[in-house]
Amino acid sequence: LTSNGKVIQKGELNVPAVEPGDTAWVALPSLKYKKDEADVRLNVSVQLKQNTPWAKAGYEITSEQFAINDDLLAVAKQPVKSKNKSKTSLESKINYDAFQAFRAPTDNDRSFGNWLAKDWKNQKLDTPEVIVVSPEKVIAETSESTTKEIIEEYRYANGSIIVTTRRTAYPDGTLDIEQTYQPQGELPDLPRLGAQFSVDGKYNQLSWYGRGPWESYPDRKSSTSIGRWESTVADQYTPYPRPQDSGNHEYVSEVILSDGKGNGIRVTAIDAPFSFSALPYSTKQISEASHHCDLLPQDKTVLNINAAVMGLGNSSCGPGVLKKYTIDKNKIHTLKIRITNL
Repeated sequence: LTSNGKVIQKGELNVPAVEPGDTAWVALPSLKYKKDEADVRLNVSVQLKQNTPWAKAGYEITSEQFAINDDLLAVAKQPVKSKNKSKTSLESKINYDAFQAFRAPTDNDRSFGNWLAKDWKNQKLDTPEVIVVSPEKVIAETSESTTKEIIEEYRYANGSIIVTTRRTAYPDGTLDIEQTYQPQGELPDLPRLGAQFSVDGKYNQLSWYGRGPWESYPDRKSSTSIGRWESTVADQYTPYPRPQDSGNHEYVSEVILSDGKGNGIRVTAIDAPFSFSALPYSTKQISEASHHCDLLPQDKTVLNINAAVMGLGNSSCGPGVLKKYTIDKNKIHTLKIRITNL
């Protein structure tokens, strides 16, 4: 049993002998936890008790996670105590690059006549024309915060996306970002809607709360479970022979990038979970490289925070992305996050 990713109770239960096709019930002990401000989940793993000719004792047959108190945002609401004594400002650690609707095409995106990747290229999804509809201006100001807004139009071949960005800055350096995405005109199936940031390369230690430990997409997530996961940024990228998108994580409420010494940034969800990836290469680098060896190291981490991501489908050997795993172009999508200094 975990509370906000921390194990608070654990034990073993013997499963009675179950013949093929039969069912047996196993009683759980009393689960003790606090409901307030906690995301509580029960993780069950069914493992072999004894050695068999095909696997040793302890081999996992199956596993499942149950939400006892489903409150993923409880982690985002908790303050994080940092041991960092540095005076490094948040502005010097992270840069907002741009809105991003494009992803580096996967093999599935390229298959069966390059139907998705070709559409993205023809519609100039990777090279939009950016028009400032309304220059950045202060729309709210108090002694505790200042909110600025800018409205941009990302124009593609036959359609566009209106991106409204509101940034609220606080005296302690905390920054709230709210972006809305309004698709217009004729657009291809969109691979993502989100914001791309760049972070100094020394912040290469990654921690997140959400689905993991490996990557997940809207149609590729049943093998993952919700918890606290850790990795390096380098390990987030899958070195396919032909570079392509990888490392996305669904249903996330907190991301921390640090240098391993307590210095870094924390990104938390406001109102709704997001998906993210943290990679050592930009989307442009990955999409333009023909082979993995063509990707040159850079001294930065590229952080993508998404309000919506399209699934992967099976076009390498089957059908494309199911409709329910595509992005609805007839609605306005919103991303709301908070970035704090560690």
